[in-house]
Amino acid sequence: MKWTRVVWLSLLLFVPDRGFGQATGTISGTVTGTGNRPLAGAAVAVAGTARGDQTDAQGRFTITAVPAGSRTVRATFAGHTEASQAVTVSAGQTLTVNLVLAAQAVQLEGLVAVGYGTQRREAVTGSVATVSTQEANVGQVTAPTEMIRGRVAGVTVVQNDGSPGAGMSVRIRGGTSISASNEPLYVIDGVPINNAPVEPTSLGQNNSLPRNPLNLINPNDIESMTVLKDASATAIYGSRGANGVVLITTKTGGAGRTELTYDTYMAYSTPSRSLDVLNGQQYRSFIEGEVAAGRLDRARLAGLGTANTNWEDEVLRNAVSQSHNLAFAGGAANTQYRGSLSYTDEQGIVRSSGLNRISGRINASQQALNSRLRLGLNLNAAQVSNDYVAYENTGGFTGTVFTNMLIMNPTNPVTVVDPVTGASRYYEIGPGAVTIRNPVAIAEQIQDDGISRRIIGNMTSDLDILSNLTLQLNLGTDRSDGVRRGYYPKSNPLGATTNGQALVGTIANVTNTLQSYLTLRLNPGVHSLDVLGGYEFNEYSTVAANVEAQGFITDAFGYNNLGAGAVQQPSSSSRIDSRVASFFTRANYNLLDRYFLTGVLRYDGSSRFGSGNKWAVFPAISGAWNIGHEAFMSGSPFSELRLRAGFGINGSQEIDPYSSLITLTPGSRAVFGEQVVIGVAPNRNPNPDLKWEETAQWNLGMDYGLFDNLLSGTLEYYVKNTSDLLLTVPVPQPAVVANRLENIGKIRNRGVEFTLDAQAVSTADLSVVLGLLGSVDRNEVVSLGRAAFITTGSVSGQGQSGQVSQRIMPGFALGTFFGPEFVGVDANGKQLFNKYDVTKDAAGIITSRTLNGQTTIPSANDYVVIGDANPDFTLSGRSEVNWNSFDMSFLVRGVFGQDVLNNTALVYSTKGNALQDKNFLASALDDPTGIREPAIFSSRWIENGSFIRLQNITLGYNVPLESVFSAVRASRVYVSADNLWLSTDYTGYDPEAHTQAGLASRGIDYLKYPNPRTFTAGVRIGF
Repeated sequence: MKWTRVVWLSLLLFVPDRGFGQATGTISGTVTGTGNRPLAGAAVAVAGTARGDQTDAQGRFTITAVPAGSRTVRATFAGHTEASQAVTVSAGQTLTVNLVLAAQAVQLEGLVAVGYGTQRREAVTGSVATVSTQEANVGQVTAPTEMIRGRVAGVTVVQNDGSPGAGMSVRIRGGTSISASNEPLYVIDGVPINNAPVEPTSLGQNNSLPRNPLNLINPNDIESMTVLKDASATAIYGSRGANGVVLITTKTGGAGRTELTYDTYMAYSTPSRSLDVLNGQQYRSFIEGEVAAGRLDRARLAGLGTANTNWEDEVLRNAVSQSHNLAFAGGAANTQYRGSLSYTDEQGIVRSSGLNRISGRINASQQALNSRLRLGLNLNAAQVSNDYVAYENTGGFTGTVFTNMLIMNPTNPVTVVDPVTGASRYYEIGPGAVTIRNPVAIAEQIQDDGISRRIIGNMTSDLDILSNLTLQLNLGTDRSDGVRRGYYPKSNPLGATTNGQALVGTIANVTNTLQSYLTLRLNPGVHSLDVLGGYEFNEYSTVAANVEAQGFITDAFGYNNLGAGAVQQPSSSSRIDSRVASFFTRANYNLLDRYFLTGVLRYDGSSRFGSGNKWAVFPAISGAWNIGHEAFMSGSPFSELRLRAGFGINGSQEIDPYSSLITLTPGSRAVFGEQVVIGVAPNRNPNPDLKWEETAQWNLGMDYGLFDNLLSGTLEYYVKNTSDLLLTVPVPQPAVVANRLENIGKIRNRGVEFTLDAQAVSTADLSVVLGLLGSVDRNEVVSLGRAAFITTGSVSGQGQSGQVSQRIMPGFALGTFFGPEFVGVDANGKQLFNKYDVTKDAAGIITSRTLNGQTTIPSANDYVVIGDANPDFTLSGRSEVNWNSFDMSFLVRGVFGQDVLNNTALVYSTKGNALQDKNFLASALDDPTGIREPAIFSSRWIENGSFIRLQNITLGYNVPLESVFSAVRASRVYVSADNLWLSTDYTGYDPEAHTQAGLASRGIDYLKYPNPRTFTAGVRIGF
């Protein structure tokens, strides 16, 4: 499609003659808060028009092209009351308006972003929450998703691991799907982006988790983030809004001012927790004791070294990071611009891991035709270099860095002197491909690097066809390409088997978006009606390729010369395309500013479904009653009170393209004469009936303010029912393959969310705001169609092959642990488990269960529900204190009632490791389990994962440099700490566990990259 041709033709069709004009003027001024402090980022708007601006670092604003006449100027800012002033605008003149905002617990007025536009907060009928970056961008923040964590009720953000730029699992009101994606849709300046990995997610023997695709977005460029949670708010995005929507608005320039801002910080990270394994002396004493007791052969004594190596200390390190951000902004009456350039270098707390990012952003806006035509350009370009470390997600029993960090004999040294060359080299147990390897050598010798580049941009045009009718066009693109390169040298046991192994993988994602819509605003007296209608087209394309070579004569080339490998492995490549076309409309009705009604209808078509099911309709309706404006509320303690109710349906298309079609893959090789021919074979069963997974959601909400908003908050209740789940199930044979994707099953989420904010102190010099938010979510699998249950949650480690820890079954939540019940250890050191006698019906379903003693070898009949990975409830608390030029904030998060499978302890809390010259966790010394007892999965390893974490604390001071240097407009210094304190009974690295261990698995912790504790010192200065 010729995108530029579409834009210009559309503009030419609707550009009117020059005779349409209106006299206008300009309004400028400042917005200040407590202690006459300038408020940067405050929203200033002229009521009844589309004209507005945001304040700069000095709190200044300029609004041009304001229609002449009597107007009201309103300013809003998070955590402050609204201020307004009536003015009279004259043609060609400039008015000065200075507004002062008083601090309050939470903002209940102002404009908020919604799909394809903005609304007054009091007119919003759905469940919407806004996060200001001024509040959330504290400490070391790499990606935008980190700013949501703990700041929005009903939104759970779990970081996959502690590596720099680690991926994040974001769930809005719980997961609604079993096999399809549960990640929300991200929209940046109106452009929906593809949140797919931008680099290959695995390479050779490295099964590490992917980094965050949003790392290529500089958090310093973000003005605000809005989370759409319920179906009435997300239905305008149709099929892509089933898991919620996160709207990201970036910073813009303003008229009549030029500013330059420089931000920088240095960060120091340390490991926040450690695993207690035997040190050299403890291990030596244990082996000697076992030999003396006759449980180990005396020859084992000869294998003990003389070192006392703490392998965890050798693998982990203290890391130093830095960030620099330079931004400039300015403009005139009709032209505004903003640009930024950023550099970030983050070291990981594991050797040879880190992230390096260079990003630039530019946006500009231009007004023409007496401000009736508004053109905009946004462009973000970034490059991220990732240095991966070979570590486990669900690694095999030999593992890589972290496995060997735990099992490596602590009496062995890190390095030795080669007796032949006299040079220092890494110690290894033996030559070649040994199964126990030096973890420091793995971290230092294995090369695993990735480079990704991403461009996100869009062009917008708003044309006022009439004073109340606007045509809007948005043409956007999201393009990323990444390459990941790895080399396993022949000098390391991991590469010795192949005599050196080099791999290169590439992936390129392209998403193009075209949006065209009309907005009609009618305000006849006490009524007002806004109607929006439009069309959207999205196309997605992913191209990937992988090559591999083995058998290198030298390690000198690394991954830079695959042709030097004697053995060229078969290469692979792929291309995946899909498209979504949509028609949508929304109507917002307002009566007397007390009664609000919103209706949404979206008609989506996706190429991913069967021929007769590509199109679906997604409706929503919601309403709100502003009771606080009713006459009978006069004199009540409520300064604000609104009731909201809504219902909507979303669909999900988050499955692989071509899932409804039969597909082919390269098959076996055959020889015809002397020529080798590679055949192809089907690898997917077709399903022409495949259709949308649908989620219907009810939402009831209340927004309130008490005592002139000294206390304020929200209360929400929701029910989400997802039907026609997209699940892969067995099919009758004969068939192309054993299973296919079908629409089977139902799942339900119910929950309660609340926020409570208090303006504890509010004086001219001191402001103290306290906030609390929490949520309760209950998930239940209602039906799995023909299946009685689905097993998932693979257990990792030696001796655990084929073991699963969780079962998906009707009547229980996703993340339900299922296994034998541990009851103790007998006199012979054998583990004991409850034994059950069961009765089954004709279909093999257990109908009764009776306890019948104990057993040392549990069978399938002895498996019962032993835990739930879902928390009972979550809480977050925050505080913001401003005292003259000083400020302080903190964020505390708590998760309560969740269970975690400590897969690490299961595998490495056994003295039996010593039989293979492996180390183990020190807790096993006090365990009566015999040395020859295997590690058996059971309730013994299900731990209480409740925790309270001090996520961030920040102290800042606004330095009055402007009195000394006239060029300086604002300056601030601060110190910050992330993950400073953690209170939990969990014995592993961290109870916030994420291991991709199968379908919808949750709460499994296996040797994750440790989370760091980070201290940051920064400076911000404006000119």
